[in-house]
Amino acid sequence: MPSMHFFLKFIRQILKFIIMKKISFITVILSMVFFIFSSCDRDALDESIELNQSVEAQKKDNAKNNGFDEYGYNWNAHHFNGILLNAIIGDYINQGAPFWKMGPYTGDDDTYLIDHANEIENTIAWSNTWDPPAPWFWYYIWGFRHVNLVMHWNDALISREGIYPATWFDSNGWITFHYSGIEENNKWSEFQKMVAARSTDILIDGIWYDEYGTEIGIECDYKDLILIQVIEIGDVPAYMYYPAYHNPTSSGLGKYKLR
Repeated sequence: MPSMHFFLKFIRQILKFIIMKKISFITVILSMVFFIFSSCDRDALDESIELNQSVEAQKKDNAKNNGFDEYGYNWNAHHFNGILLNAIIGDYINQGAPFWKMGPYTGDDDTYLIDHANEIENTIAWSNTWDPPAPWFWYYIWGFRHVNLVMHWNDALISREGIYPATWFDSNGWITFHYSGIEENNKWSEFQKMVAARSTDILIDGIWYDEYGTEIGIECDYKDLILIQVIEIGDVPAYMYYPAYHNPTSSGLGKYKLR
């Protein structure tokens, strides 16, 4: 979960946008909703999805993953290229959720909402069973249909069958996210690089340190991963709440591999 530093930075960003860009009240509210959900512990979502299959059964079910699927994933190549909404809908980590594999979004809002009305209704009902209830959850992920995303990761993070390990600690896992979009005719992009934490790493006030006290990176919403680099270009939307960051020593992936 992001630290209070991130929350205060987010509030300052909102106030700055209101004053300098005259953003509408609705836009501000949506940004707040995006931030609140993004700040939730990823475990809360993961634990709410019942995965009744064993890992071996999942591997068998997910075995045919050659090439890009309709959502934009090429699991065999550890690559995604598409829109963020489809990344969420097609991700095996969400297997069992009402919205999982409900069909890729292709740009037609009205048709999509009609064709998938039952899945959307079930998703809203499902999110209302959370503690606390989250009736806004569907509208949160629906808002990401205009955000482009390119991801790369290694086998230690997610297998070629789309299987996630029980933990990423000491796994040598890594992943990169390249988000981009257009807000009010202004192009923006944000690049993020994350590495798996080691069991000897320590998290203090939102900053990760190694066993020798050297700063590694900042906290992110994946508890076992460390954000070691964030590059922002243009006016990045407030809901992309991570600040620009560069590890003070090195942002090279090889540096964090266990020897």
